[in-house]
Amino acid sequence: MKRRTFLASTGIGLTTAVAGCTTQAGSSDSPPTDSETPTSEDTQTNTEQQTERTHVAADGTVERTIGAESLDERGLRTPHHVAFGNPTAESHQGTVTVSTADETVFKESVELEPNASIVASLTDLDTYTARVSVPELDATEQITVEPSQFTCNVTKTTISVQDDGTLDSLGISTRMACQGVVSDHVAARESASETLGDDPIPADTGKGSHTLMLRNPSEETWTTRILVEKDSTAHFDGVYTVEPEGTVLITLSESDTYSLSVGVLETETTVTEQVTPENFDCNRSSTRAEIDDTGELTASTVSTLMACDLETNSTSESP
Repeated sequence: MKRRTFLASTGIGLTTAVAGCTTQAGSSDSPPTDSETPTSEDTQTNTEQQTERTHVAADGTVERTIGAESLDERGLRTPHHVAFGNPTAESHQGTVTVSTADETVFKESVELEPNASIVASLTDLDTYTARVSVPELDATEQITVEPSQFTCNVTKTTISVQDDGTLDSLGISTRMACQGVVSDHVAARESASETLGDDPIPADTGKGSHTLMLRNPSEETWTTRILVEKDSTAHFDGVYTVEPEGTVLITLSESDTYSLSVGVLETETTVTEQVTPENFDCNRSSTRAEIDDTGELTASTVSTLMACDLETNSTSESP
């Protein structure tokens, strides 16, 4: 059966429900003991849990938003969508769970009629584990959504019920080029670099460059995000997984006023430094950030104070 490639828009609601109906089967005809006999309280609980299950009609879609929608506020990346779909001709019940390393951020039980789906939008940059369980089919499928999967494109991962009673996952994305969006893994004692603007810088301009250096001298591997903003607009959005003694270098070759923000996703620590045109005036200038063993950041901007005279420099360099 051909799958629909529905690209979800951001939802507005979040419903949390827990599937709770359990059954017991005995092998004898003897009457159940007191412990096996459902009480009125058990019956009421099961009825409430059944009521809490979200029902999605045939060909319908419900949408959920997970997180604080921080990706809509800053940067060049967009939310990633996780869906549970039922493209079969039968109705199916299942539970969708989305977790980070620290907590379960979403859980909902649903009943999907044919060609129905539920779509959850992940609106904060993080590493997520999405799990779909369909007890009636004894089927479970689990996927991981990495920070690098959040790009400028509309991206979606769908876990679907198959006609043979299994679950399968499929990722789709639009194909727009994401200028300024970089995701990279920096191995131990290695480095990664990017230049924003002219590369190399035109000679005899009398202008220098400014370098943002992020170092990880700790013994841990950290996931970092670097934002370069100008006039409150993001021009660079880099996500780097940096192993011990790894380094990231971002060179700014065009003189302007910038806001340089460095964050560690695991600890939600962020530092920001401002760079002005004075940092480009024939000086050696850099912003240096370091991550310690606890995932905390320190940063500082340092520039030499060197007088610049193009004519003098040109004369002194002549043979």
